[in-house]
Amino acid sequence: MKLRIYGNKHNRFHTDFLHILNLRFSTFASLRLCGLILLLALSSPLFAAKMLYQAKVRAPEFTGARGWLNTEKPLSIAGLKGKVVLLDFWTYGCINCIHIIPDLKKLEAKYDKNLVVIGVHSAKFENEKTTENIRKIILRYGLEHPIVNDADFKIWDAYAVNAWPTQVLIDPNGYVVGKVSGEGQLSTLDKAIADTIGEFRKRGLLDEQPLKLALERAKVGSLPLAFPGKILADEKSNRLFISDSNHNRIVVTDLNGKIIETVGSGKAAAGSGNFAGASFNRPQGLALSGDNLYVADTENHLIRRVNLKTKTVETVAGTGNLDDFDGSGGSALKTAINSPWDLQVVGNNLFVAMAGSHQIWRLDLEKNSIEPYAGTRAEARFDAR
Repeated sequence: MKLRIYGNKHNRFHTDFLHILNLRFSTFASLRLCGLILLLALSSPLFAAKMLYQAKVRAPEFTGARGWLNTEKPLSIAGLKGKVVLLDFWTYGCINCIHIIPDLKKLEAKYDKNLVVIGVHSAKFENEKTTENIRKIILRYGLEHPIVNDADFKIWDAYAVNAWPTQVLIDPNGYVVGKVSGEGQLSTLDKAIADTIGEFRKRGLLDEQPLKLALERAKVGSLPLAFPGKILADEKSNRLFISDSNHNRIVVTDLNGKIIETVGSGKAAAGSGNFAGASFNRPQGLALSGDNLYVADTENHLIRRVNLKTKTVETVAGTGNLDDFDGSGGSALKTAINSPWDLQVVGNNLFVAMAGSHQIWRLDLEKNSIEPYAGTRAEARFDAR
C-alpha cells in the first residue's frame, strides 16, 4: 500500500527543500535507497551554486499520462531543455494544494520568460481521475500552466513523491535540483528558482522565450454564472441567494430565477462598502439571519456580513491572512482563519466549516469573538465526545 499525505507546515518531516548532491543514480527509484544522508536542506550553508549544479539525477520523462491540458501537445523534459521547470504534484480535492495556487501564480508572473510550471495531477479519488473534471477545475481556479493527468501515478512514482502538494525543481539541463512539500514554501522556491536562472544565464544555457500555451479558458465564452459554489433559498422573502464564486459576487434572485440585485463588483478583492463597490474572492457558504446575509469569503479567508436593508458589506471575522496552523481563536477581526467554506447560524452563533484546518469554528455574533469548536486540525474521521 502506498502512503500519500496531505501537506501543511506542521508536516515537518517533509517540508524542507531537498538538495541532491553529486548522486550517481539514474532514477528516483535509486534515490529512495540512498537515504536522507544524501539530502541537504536549502537553508544549509552548503547550499551554493557550485554544488547545486553537480546533481546527477536526471529528471524522469512524463510517461504514463492520460492527457494534457492548457497546452497544444504533450510536453517532455527533453523538449523543455533551456527552461527551469517546476513540477507541482497536486490533487484538486486537497485544500493544501488549493492554498498554494496563489504562490504558483506569483512565481509564474515573476519568472514568466524563464520558468515553466507544470501541474502533475495525481488524483486521490476516482472522480478526480477524469481529464474533463480536471479541465473544469482549471477553469474554476484560473490555472494558466500546463496540467498533465497522472491518474495512474506513473509520474508520481517516478519522482518518488509521497505527499500532496509537492514541488520538484528541474534545471535547464534536465537535472533535478530538489523538492519541497507542504504549504508555506514560496520564499524557498523563489530563491531556488532565482539561483537556478542566474547560474544558467551566466552559462548561456537559458531559454528565455515564453512557452506557447493553449489555455482551456480560451475555449469558453462568457456565462451568467461561473462555478456557483452555494445557494440559499428563503421562502419567506421569495429570494434565492447564489454564491457566484468565479464572478466574485453574490447574486440575489426571486424563486423563479429573476435577478433582483447583485452584491459585489466582480473584482477579486476584499473591499467593504455599498453593493457596487464591495468585493469578494470566490465566496462559498451563505447563512441568513434577519436582514443579515453572512458570506464565507473563502479565498479572502474572511467572514463577511451583507446588510440587505442598508445594502452594505463589511468584514466580521478574519484578517485576510491565511491561518498559520497555530490559531486558537480570539477577537474575530484579529484572528486569522483558513478557507471558510460553509456557514450555519444557530442563535447568536455562526458556525463555520473551516476547510483549511479541517475544523468547525464558532463565531459569537454578540461578543465578536471566534474560536475552534470541533476538530483537532488533523485530516481524519474520528468520533469523540
